[in-house]
Amino acid sequence: MSSYWESYIRSPAFDPGTLQAAIRKEKAERSLSEFIRQAWPVIEPGTEYIENWHTDLISEYLQAVNLGQIHRLIVNIPPRHMKSIHVTVSYPVWTWLRAPAKRFIKVSYSDSLSRKHNILSRDIIRSPWYQENWGDRFHLKDDVNRQNEFRNDHQGMMMSTSVGGSLTGEGGDVIIIDDPQNPLQANSETERQNSINFFKNTLQTRLNDPKNGTIIIIMQRLHESDLTGYVLSENLGYTHLCMPAEAEQRTTITFPISKKQITREPGDLLNPSRFDKEVLDALKRSMGSAQYAGQFQQTPAPAEGIIFKREWMNNTFTERSLPHQSILIQSWDMAFTKSEGSAKVAGFVLSMAGSNVYIRDLENDKMTFTESVAAVRRLTGKWPKARAKVVENKANGPAIVDLLKKEIPGMVEFNPKGSKEERAISVTPYFEAGNIWFPDPKEAPWVNDLIRDLLIFPRGTFKDTTDALVQGILYLMDKPATTGPPKDISTTHQSYWRGQR
Repeated sequence: MSSYWESYIRSPAFDPGTLQAAIRKEKAERSLSEFIRQAWPVIEPGTEYIENWHTDLISEYLQAVNLGQIHRLIVNIPPRHMKSIHVTVSYPVWTWLRAPAKRFIKVSYSDSLSRKHNILSRDIIRSPWYQENWGDRFHLKDDVNRQNEFRNDHQGMMMSTSVGGSLTGEGGDVIIIDDPQNPLQANSETERQNSINFFKNTLQTRLNDPKNGTIIIIMQRLHESDLTGYVLSENLGYTHLCMPAEAEQRTTITFPISKKQITREPGDLLNPSRFDKEVLDALKRSMGSAQYAGQFQQTPAPAEGIIFKREWMNNTFTERSLPHQSILIQSWDMAFTKSEGSAKVAGFVLSMAGSNVYIRDLENDKMTFTESVAAVRRLTGKWPKARAKVVENKANGPAIVDLLKKEIPGMVEFNPKGSKEERAISVTPYFEAGNIWFPDPKEAPWVNDLIRDLLIFPRGTFKDTTDALVQGILYLMDKPATTGPPKDISTTHQSYWRGQR
């Protein structure tokens, strides 16, 4: 200890209470977690503050944002884990301690929710605790002091709005997007697309400094195609902090500032003092596995699958281990266009031996009409013994069949009955019975993505890959190898079918 502090402590002017208050103030300025602990009686009066490591982790990520180390951040975390209080309410107020000129724009799925967060931020600033410690740092302006927008005398701003709300003429240094979609509308494609469009066309243009400004997205996952899914799929350069309620695999988490590490073993709970195993199991039963997987596990489909179960995907083969094949076909699901929001084209090669279907090959990408035609030709050249080329009678399918039927034999239009989900459910007995075989991932790395698509179906962005596979299975199971040509194959191609037998 320095001689100055030794003399001060020994002097009559020394006041232990004042020193402790100064230490607490300094800790709150340095640590957002400590700031929230001290502000808790203002934020949640009469409620006990429960410590947990995940709040310290989020705090360090936000500290890294303020240090300029992170400019784009996604935090996926279950509900009721202090995400809004931490990021949307407290973080902007804490930032104003050292940078009162910062301008914040806060966005939620509803104006009332976003306004509530902004009011609570203002309540903290107005509290005796905050004013006693930092009241000299800035003052709120009387002429701009509304619930949805207030400013300080350093031109700092906190403004709240909703997805689709007005931001005319306003810009921010930090944009916080807190739950852009109502969980009650998780399955609404319209609501999902509205939040994505607002993000793409409005929010991204509202940063005062596009290079150094910050966008923070904090939300629970609702669907593979929600805002988080869009941002990650487009590779927009976001740092992704994902915290499932129950660890599904061994994961080591490194804190960005302190470099402290925490290892979560499979089954470890994120916040066991508030959400123990009994509570989580009850939520899983009441919510259903699909909703629980998105909101609490941050995977918009349960790990075990929705319609297709993971335990049904264990049969694998290598090309050397294949039995004699009696039927070999292609199965295609075409798209209309190749664009950002378009479906993918999916083309499978499937073979059948006895009661088993073997998935041999896959073409799967967004394609133009010309690219789709080339893909059919390519797969036909690669697998010349494939008899029928089954093409769904939708999108570009009929046009492609019409174009290629005189060039490639066996072009068959397939008119599906029922919805994609109904058709998928109709083939689940074949999966459950072990009749569907997958290639060894060492020989066909694409099989991992295929299994993922099956597990998240029908909640995934691209349903067409699963639909093309289901179509091929239905076609094969309806065409036993001991019979003649399929009853719905055109007369034009019956001679080809007989010639290949």
